[in-house]
Amino acid sequence: MNLFIFLAIWAFLWYIPIPPTRSRWRKRNRIISLLLGLFLFLIIQHFKTPLSIFIYLLVFLRSFFALIEAAFTLKPLGFENSESHYHYPRRFPWKISAKIRAKLIAMFFVIYFLAASTLMAYGQIQRVNNASYFNSFIQTASGLPFNTEIPDNMVRLVTEELAISIARRHMSEFGSNTQVLGCHITKTPEGELVWVAVIGSTNVIAENYVKGFIIIDATEPQMPPKILRNEFTVGEGLWWDHNVHFRSYMNNMMKSYGIAYITWDFTTNNTVYVVARYNVGFDLIKRYETPMVYDSQGNLYDQAETLSEVPYWITQVYDENWLEGMINEMGCFRRDEGFDYWAGGFLWIIPPSRDRFQMTEDTRYIVDPETKDVVALVCVN
Repeated sequence: MNLFIFLAIWAFLWYIPIPPTRSRWRKRNRIISLLLGLFLFLIIQHFKTPLSIFIYLLVFLRSFFALIEAAFTLKPLGFENSESHYHYPRRFPWKISAKIRAKLIAMFFVIYFLAASTLMAYGQIQRVNNASYFNSFIQTASGLPFNTEIPDNMVRLVTEELAISIARRHMSEFGSNTQVLGCHITKTPEGELVWVAVIGSTNVIAENYVKGFIIIDATEPQMPPKILRNEFTVGEGLWWDHNVHFRSYMNNMMKSYGIAYITWDFTTNNTVYVVARYNVGFDLIKRYETPMVYDSQGNLYDQAETLSEVPYWITQVYDENWLEGMINEMGCFRRDEGFDYWAGGFLWIIPPSRDRFQMTEDTRYIVDPETKDVVALVCVN
């Protein structure tokens, strides 16, 4: 769903009174409700919240404020002025006593609290199902990931911090008032492991585009970097729809968008922007989605439907945060051959599982000496 279509639905639901009332829709409280809803929308969309969670937040936030509003607008019995026959607009067409009103409001708040607690408990339970999904998604094998010794010219010696430092020393090639918008590792068409630093203006509103890239050899810190003057209309750290994450989210907010990086289309040798993503369903399971690819003009490549259809030149097919999060979920709930929410133990009643594991280091991307592919190496213990 498009972000602005959902914004229209969100604004409508915050503007109309819930439950219905006979009062004018131009009243001040309706305008205040609308402005409050729009303010909450801006906060939630800032985190690029997927549609499923956005709808859950819509239901619970709107219900909560509807209860607050109803608590202050319900009128007690005998409110009407019988002499003038003038009736103030009420939220309900019937009259209730103050005692019944208090009980009714309390009952609705209890129901709301139970519903919210149930959803939070459901989210915790689904963490186990996330672990089960990821376990079925991956293929397990024993032994070393590869048996061939990594050649010296393929050992990654340059860290991300060092690559950014090198890029900052050379970004004056693109003029003054420039900055590093992002820096990610990938592989060139020649098979070299490199860091690609994305260079843009410090004033992205005035110069809302990527000015070019600095290519740093990831295996040789002393190698002079290469300057690639290739402008992109989309990229990290840019403003509004030129921001590659917001552009993707604005067009389809049903997905979650993670790492975005520059690489090469080996069939044309053109640089492209790749955005990794995953899908969060209404069951709160985080399922893998194939990455998106943008050209320099911000146009999308044809979307791969399955993992096997992803082009071989896309070096990072998984979002790093999704990958690390799912590994931690799988390790946290591991017990024997399955998964258990109480794998960590509970008091003296449930013993902790000895099959649990956790990541000991961040994800490291290296070149497999046998396949020459860039692979993610995750160490667990």
